[in-house]
Amino acid sequence: MKRYASLLLMLVLPLQVRGQITDTNSKTPFTTKGAFFALSVADLDASAKWYLEKLDLGVVFRTPKTESVRSSVMVLAGSGLLVELIETEHSSPLSKAAPGIKDRTLIQGITKTGLIVDNFDRTLAALRERNVPILMGPYPAHDSTGLRNFIIEDNAGNLIQFFGK
Repeated sequence: MKRYASLLLMLVLPLQVRGQITDTNSKTPFTTKGAFFALSVADLDASAKWYLEKLDLGVVFRTPKTESVRSSVMVLAGSGLLVELIETEHSSPLSKAAPGIKDRTLIQGITKTGLIVDNFDRTLAALRERNVPILMGPYPAHDSTGLRNFIIEDNAGNLIQFFGK
């Protein structure tokens, strides 16, 4: 995995310097100043398809699964968001590792990920147009932050929260 981290830095940082990760694509449902998250997934191709179709991200690179390296990594990017998908042989979904636990806050570790978008209303409308179900919200702006928010769920059950004005 360490090898992939250094590969990620070598390949992605030059893209960011050239502005390819942060360029606004008119089809992308959001723009952000920058966000990153990595997910372990059961089916790399299915998850990549979801992020390509629903969030309009583009593939930055993909590593092949080999006999010696029993995982494959795909990095997707667009409009300031960088997502790393990792498929590893013999990994287990959370529902199997912690059966019966429905409330994610009862499991220690990352519960959800999120990003702050430049245009909240445009993001919400575009995701609805792409038939992305809104799992929770939209919620009004909180007094302390001034940000509204809503949460979606990707094809693998990961929660992504969007914040904006």
